[in-house]
Amino acid sequence: MRKLVWLLIVLAALWGAWWAAATTQMQSTLTRLLDTRRAAGWEVTLKDIDKAGFPLSLQNRLSGFAVADPARGLAFEAPQLDLSAPVWWPGDLSARAPVAAADLPAGALPLTLKMRDLRADLELHPGTSLQLEAMELRSTHLEVDGPDGLLLKAEEPRMRIAQSGSAARDYDIALLPGGITPGPLLRKVLGDGAGQPGGQPILSAMMAVTFARPLDRHSAMAGTLPQIDALTVENVDAAWGEVALGAEGALTFDAAGIPDGVLSLRVTNWTKLLDAGERAGFLPPSMRGQVDTMLRLLEARGGTPGGLDLDLIFTDGQMMLAGIPLGPAPRLVQP
Repeated sequence: MRKLVWLLIVLAALWGAWWAAATTQMQSTLTRLLDTRRAAGWEVTLKDIDKAGFPLSLQNRLSGFAVADPARGLAFEAPQLDLSAPVWWPGDLSARAPVAAADLPAGALPLTLKMRDLRADLELHPGTSLQLEAMELRSTHLEVDGPDGLLLKAEEPRMRIAQSGSAARDYDIALLPGGITPGPLLRKVLGDGAGQPGGQPILSAMMAVTFARPLDRHSAMAGTLPQIDALTVENVDAAWGEVALGAEGALTFDAAGIPDGVLSLRVTNWTKLLDAGERAGFLPPSMRGQVDTMLRLLEARGGTPGGLDLDLIFTDGQMMLAGIPLGPAPRLVQP
């Protein structure tokens, strides 16, 4: 009996030593990552890190955490961020924040995301490179603000990224925003009368992406995503009331981010979209008649009353919509 007691004491001591070493290593890895970002010109704020989780999990609680890349307009802030992983494999990492905010550049429309009960679950492949196997982001409530105020709210939004098959560079991406409520600006543009039963717009997206390199710790340390080599849009569907948009197709990208391929677009009740474009100021009233006539010709060609079936073609650095030249194709610039 005495030997068994001593054995349990030794095992408990070894387990405690392993837990302490693993949590310390987790904290050191995070500190090195933040130091790398500081050296790259990022602004990093971290008031404190506390350890917890003994005996079955590794936990680090970050207080007063904020990072920002002023050069690109990226920022993330969370007054409290909890990182945890099972003690037997730290590569299954979860991050939780009761409240968080992020600034994202979006061309001329920078966005601010405000999230409640944010959770990110990462699954990493064992190995020195810590390759990303899957990641799921979700929040109980999301608000998206633009320069002029609230754009939309979403309840229970989710996004999942997962490696497809055995290809290390191929990932499937699913975007499920949950219940969406447009803000005042979008209601003004799209019209207050439009809406599904209950006033809820519908949005979903399924895509497959091939990166130039796997997503791993080297990408994390660099602070940038690898170049996208190929993008397959399996479906992107958006609907609000009688208006619906859909897209599918496949694109490849060269080293400069210039696309080549075809996206097939579907539009239902395009006249209401013209109304929205005119209300938003994207379509000058003086051009409404000309655009209306052109789209009616395209509608007649497609044979669907009130609908448009259009191919957006990217080739030789140019793009065309239904055979109409639109000028140079936009480059895909990595965030």
